Amino acid sequence: MDIAETIERLVTQDGFEFVVCEMKGAGRRRLLRVVVDHPNGVTLDQCAALSRRIGEHLDALDAVPTAYTLEVSSPGVERELYRLADYQRFTGHRVRLRTTVARNGRRLFRGRIGAVRTGEGPVIVLCDETGAETPIALSDIAQAQLEVTAEDLFRVAEEKRAARERERGREAADTRP
Repeated sequence: MDIAETIERLVTQDGFEFVVCEMKGAGRRRLLRVVVDHPNGVTLDQCAALSRRIGEHLDALDAVPTAYTLEVSSPGVERELYRLADYQRFTGHRVRLRTTVARNGRRLFRGRIGAVRTGEGPVIVLCDETGAETPIALSDIAQAQLEVTAEDLFRVAEEKRAARERERGREAADTRP
């Protein structure tokens, strides 16, 4: 049984996006970290409810043979990017990434995701402020995360507000006689 697949099935049944699941530490300090997202954001109450559901399910399956602490959280505004789909979803957004090997003496890169090319192997094309493109193979990326500006925060807040308003409008329409 794959714990990540089990957890992914649980969170997606509840309408959340499974971002990542990772086990860290050893012994008494073992931590099972689960990161979930939702287009309207994730509340603390939703994280707590998911934590209870996931914990009960894993305990019933005896999926983790040792003691562990379960942490369920949202990815935050500067979320990490893990899969090819993450890079595709956030094309046009600013990122900060670190490569496994130096390229022209550098391992840290910043820019906007200009394109995601697939073919021989996925390549992320970063565009810097001058418009210069730096293609980086997905396999060469050690870590990547969104880099958020104040303008981005305002835009995201407005998008979430608009989504909530649309949802309220649909709910109101459903309750009309």
